[in-house]
Amino acid sequence: MPKSLILLFILFCTVVFAQKATLSADQVIQLVLKNKTKNYSKTALKSYQYNSYNKLVFSIDKTLIERKIDSIFEIKKSKKIFKSLDSTNYFFKKEMDKQHYYISEKIAEHSFIDGREKENILAAKMAGFQEPIYEFLALGITNISFYKNTFSLLGTNYVSPLARKPFKDYQFSFDNYNDDDTKYIIKYKSINRKKSIGLQGELHIDKNTFALVRSKAKIIGKVNIFVVQNYEYLENGNIWFPKKTTIFLRKGASKKSVKAFRRLIGYKTNYVSTKNINPEDVSYILINVNNFNVKINKPVHIKKNDYAIEIPEGAIKRNSKNWAKFNVASKNKKDLNTYIFLDSIVQEKHIERKLNILRKFLDAKYATKLLDINLSQIINFNNHEGFRLGFGGSTNDNLSKKFRLNGYIANGNKDKKLKYRYGADIQLLKKTNTWFGGSFTNDIFETARSKLLFEEPNFAIINPRNLNISRFYSYKVSEVHIQHDISPRLLSKLQFDAGSYLNEFDYTFISQTKLLHRYNLSKLTLALQWTPFNKYLRSPKGKFTVKKAYPKVTAEFTKNFDNILAGDFDFTKIDLNIEYQIKTIKSGSTAFLLKAGYVHGEAPLSHLYNVTPNHSLINPWRARINFSGTNAFETMLFNEFISDKYISIQARQNFEKFRVGKKFKPKLSIITRYAIGDIKNREVHQEVSFKSMSKGFIESGLVINQLFYGLGVSSFYRYGAYRFPKFEDNIAVKITYVIDLF
Repeated sequence: MPKSLILLFILFCTVVFAQKATLSADQVIQLVLKNKTKNYSKTALKSYQYNSYNKLVFSIDKTLIERKIDSIFEIKKSKKIFKSLDSTNYFFKKEMDKQHYYISEKIAEHSFIDGREKENILAAKMAGFQEPIYEFLALGITNISFYKNTFSLLGTNYVSPLARKPFKDYQFSFDNYNDDDTKYIIKYKSINRKKSIGLQGELHIDKNTFALVRSKAKIIGKVNIFVVQNYEYLENGNIWFPKKTTIFLRKGASKKSVKAFRRLIGYKTNYVSTKNINPEDVSYILINVNNFNVKINKPVHIKKNDYAIEIPEGAIKRNSKNWAKFNVASKNKKDLNTYIFLDSIVQEKHIERKLNILRKFLDAKYATKLLDINLSQIINFNNHEGFRLGFGGSTNDNLSKKFRLNGYIANGNKDKKLKYRYGADIQLLKKTNTWFGGSFTNDIFETARSKLLFEEPNFAIINPRNLNISRFYSYKVSEVHIQHDISPRLLSKLQFDAGSYLNEFDYTFISQTKLLHRYNLSKLTLALQWTPFNKYLRSPKGKFTVKKAYPKVTAEFTKNFDNILAGDFDFTKIDLNIEYQIKTIKSGSTAFLLKAGYVHGEAPLSHLYNVTPNHSLINPWRARINFSGTNAFETMLFNEFISDKYISIQARQNFEKFRVGKKFKPKLSIITRYAIGDIKNREVHQEVSFKSMSKGFIESGLVINQLFYGLGVSSFYRYGAYRFPKFEDNIAVKITYVIDLF
């Protein structure tokens, strides 16, 4: 070879290697971003499957506790006088040598193909619980990837240092000991605390592929969090794949107690009242996840509308064959002692039952052995009934998992009339959550309020909005229904009901063919609810929501027949609700609610629309102050507008809590609501007064929540075409109440 070519080749290599050697940290990050689609498993691979072993331990750092018996002295007249011996530390450390506060383990199979993911939990056990807490198993605590633009860690979202525009939020630099020939070690540090919340750490990057081979993250705050993720190189796929993830948590420098730590310690040990140490300060949570049996680009089958996570019956058994099959379960004596000890503690203190009570309480129910009592049925108040006292509920799984009985009974001290409901449901198919049932109801309901079949139960034990409702109708209705999950994200319910209706105020429907005060309806309703981005878990206990996402679309189609079971009207009704929410990191959230309804044909006032008003012009002005409603129009008068077609949209900007003092952290929201509607053949509704909403109704306001023990205040202003002449009549001041359970 000519010398000139050899010299040219040497020169070329020198220039190339010199360029690589002089790359800045920012340039390396840019190359990582450029090669992200080739290195991130979910974009580089068509499919993969692997198993994982997840172990969580809550314990203490014994190195921070001295095993000794201290002498306690007190000072009297400048002299140190012996008072007693304190053996708390000694026995505390001795006890914690034998066991942890808590332990749980899980084996899972993870599958991925064409953007779809699924987790099958093969075996799971949680100390103290014969049946695991499924909501905990579904938490994606270790589902972390720095390749994503954002990732979630213990419920908090963080901007990734490898997001689309990382230099906006992070500063990058080479580490001082960056002398490895195979990888770059780059340190990153947050420069935008509002978005990244003080995240910092290291990225170890392969020099050949610019792929992550190791990542570290550290968050310092009330709880200090340390995350380390290691990758292994798979030659058959030419990719670095996550191998092990470790998450370490311990209390930070804050003097305040950390609820999670305190509660877990609280039922574990009798030695928490030590004078020398606070168990919270020496406690930690360690989570280790090891991935194994990785298979890439092999045939994987995941249904398009399948559950995100599934837990079969056999997975929760302590003697599951899967533990022996994979041989990964802990055999450490200290771990085994923890299971034995906590099994007895949880059973003794009825922890499982208490958790079940809390779970039901979130749905406004109180769980007893056989009956779930409906808390919203106990007491209420409205203008028609006065104080309404009642009792109701439904049987639970302890009685039967295949059928349930439900009902309630109530009575108002003002109208002196008994209301009741009784019904039953039977499960036809567990896999698709298919239930068939029926009921009979004798009760009252707000006139012109549209209640959808999939409307979530109201958590409020007392609904303050009912205080000002004056128009109700009574009804005696029999119904049959079938409920079926077309897919985990698409629910359906078909219901037929028939019965008699009576408006409990002066009202007559008059048309060319009808003159009715009391009437019969025979309705067939199809309801659908679609949550395309939600994730669900299917367990032996039933269906759980793992991830709540938006949009949430609810549609309902109703046909009332005038020739079936003595029906008096022939009309079609269509209702649509769309909820959407945008969450931003440390900037709150923006929520939208669109509601629309349309009635075609002749329909009585009871089944038209009032768009949920919540205001009155009673005097003095201070008497107008009441509680705010859920998505109600706070400046719209009760019975002011009635429509047979309408559309409304609400926009709400929720800001993060802002600190005024150490404990005073209110939360601000800005809300605007708009509705437009109209009514055809207004003259058929006699003896009642109302207006059309054809010009559009609009209000805006401010809400400040959690000013004092959950109480807050809101103020709304009514403007536009339906503005009142008097300024003060356009203003509504309301009290808010938000329950902060955690």
